[in-house]
Amino acid sequence: MPELGSQSVHLVITSPPYYNLKKYGSYDQVKSYSEYLYNLQPTFKEIKRVMMPGRFVAIIIGTAITNHGIRPINADIIKIMENLKFTFVKEVVWMKPKGTQGLWQRGVTKFLKKEPYPCLFSVNIQHEYILIFRNEGQMQLRFEPEHRLSEKFIKEVSWSVWEIRVSTTKGHPAPFPDEIPSRLIKLYTIQGETVLDPFGGTGTTMKAAKILKRNSILYEVNSDYKDIIKQNVRWEEASDSDTEYKIQTREK
Repeated sequence: MPELGSQSVHLVITSPPYYNLKKYGSYDQVKSYSEYLYNLQPTFKEIKRVMMPGRFVAIIIGTAITNHGIRPINADIIKIMENLKFTFVKEVVWMKPKGTQGLWQRGVTKFLKKEPYPCLFSVNIQHEYILIFRNEGQMQLRFEPEHRLSEKFIKEVSWSVWEIRVSTTKGHPAPFPDEIPSRLIKLYTIQGETVLDPFGGTGTTMKAAKILKRNSILYEVNSDYKDIIKQNVRWEEASDSDTEYKIQTREK
C-alpha cells in the first residue's frame, strides 16, 4: 500500500478471502492452503507498517471445511499477526441466524438424507470470528467528554457472541453486515481518525466510516467491485463531506 504513510492508520477492519471456498471474480484461486496463507502475509506486513502505535486491527474470518478436514484460518492468522508483534487481545464470535440464506452445507445434507449414521456427523457452520489485535507501542489518544460511549451501546457489545444477521448486499460472494464495522469503529476510533480496509469487497467498512464521520481508505484487487462500492457508500455524497474517502483498485 505505497500510497499510505507509515503509522498513518488508526484502525483496520477487514475480512480476507476465504481460502478457495468462495469465487471472487478475477481473484486468483490458490492451489494449496499453505499458498493461501503465504499470499496473505504481504498485506499483513503492510498493515503493520501503516498502523499507528497502540492501535487496533479487527479481522473477520471463519474456518474452512475441506476434503482434508477443517482448516483453522483464524488460528493461523493469529500466528501471523503475533509474528508481526501484534498482541491478540479480543475474540468475538459473530453468530448468524440458523438457516441463513436457506441453504444447508452439502455435508449436512448427505448426513441427513443418505448417511444418517453415527460417526458420519456433519455440521452447518453458522459463526465466524472477529479477531482483534493491538499494535505494539504507546497509544496517543486524549479522551474528551464527547467520546464517551453510551451505557446502552456498552451493554450491547460487551459479550463474546454478537448475534447479527448476514448482509443483504448483492454482487459479492461474502459481504459482512454493516453492523460489524459500525460497532468496531465506535469501539476503537474517534471522529476524524482513519479506518483502512485492505480487502475492500463491497465497501462495507467505508460505508460505516462515512456514517460515523471517520476518514476511510479501501483497497480492492478486483476492479469489477468498484461500482458496487461507490453505490454502497453513496460516493457522490461522500465527496461533499469533511472526511476523506479513497479507493485503490489493482488487478493481481
